[in-house]
Amino acid sequence: MPDATTIQMEASPADQWSPRHRRRRCGCCHGVNWGRVVCTAVVLLVVGLAVGGLAYLITVSTRYPVYSASIDAVSDLELDHATDLVGRAPTLDPVFNLSIRLSSQNRASNYPDCILPGTTVEVTYRGVQLAVGSVEQLCVGARETKEQHVVACGAGVRLPGFALDALAADARRGAEAFDVAVKIPNIVHRGYHGHGHVHLGTLVSCRGRRVGDDPVAALRTPCHASSADIAASSYPNKGTKQPGGAS
Repeated sequence: MPDATTIQMEASPADQWSPRHRRRRCGCCHGVNWGRVVCTAVVLLVVGLAVGGLAYLITVSTRYPVYSASIDAVSDLELDHATDLVGRAPTLDPVFNLSIRLSSQNRASNYPDCILPGTTVEVTYRGVQLAVGSVEQLCVGARETKEQHVVACGAGVRLPGFALDALAADARRGAEAFDVAVKIPNIVHRGYHGHGHVHLGTLVSCRGRRVGDDPVAALRTPCHASSADIAASSYPNKGTKQPGGAS
């Protein structure tokens, strides 16, 4: 009777390729916990979606607002008699009727975009200030747009010769255009122990605004906004804001 060793050596080739034997030979598949692999993949997918969603919310909630302005009318600038201005250096008392628009670009936000108290608007021509006015606080929520009508006034303004000649020439051609600047002051947050955190203000520059241009088109033309160190103005509001206020 053959011993055990002889029986093992004489095993048939079919026994060598049994399912259990194949699992031993295929070491790459041996011991893989597929349940753990699937669980890990699901966790990574959920984490990826959460991170992507958070990044999206931050993006749509931190877009800068869009500012725009139009000059609806001007008076006491003697534009109808511009040819008489040359050579006599008159003093001017212009009054500009303006529209200031603020539009939020955020799709979701817990904090409104605002034009803060102490904001002023200035109208200049060739770098010479013609008029200034105060802008009242105006806030918009996510995807919201509001407008405010403001009056900027100047008193006893004297234009230097180069600006006076240019204004006269532009008026003859019906091409007078002015620059409008909205100056939104700095924000100061008071923290614990009296420490404050200062955020720079915003300078909104709207160049080449013509009197009487289509206000719809003008207000759809964004102004350039940049950070600037702007102190809150004490310019008095003497009732120059037109009736109606923010809309």
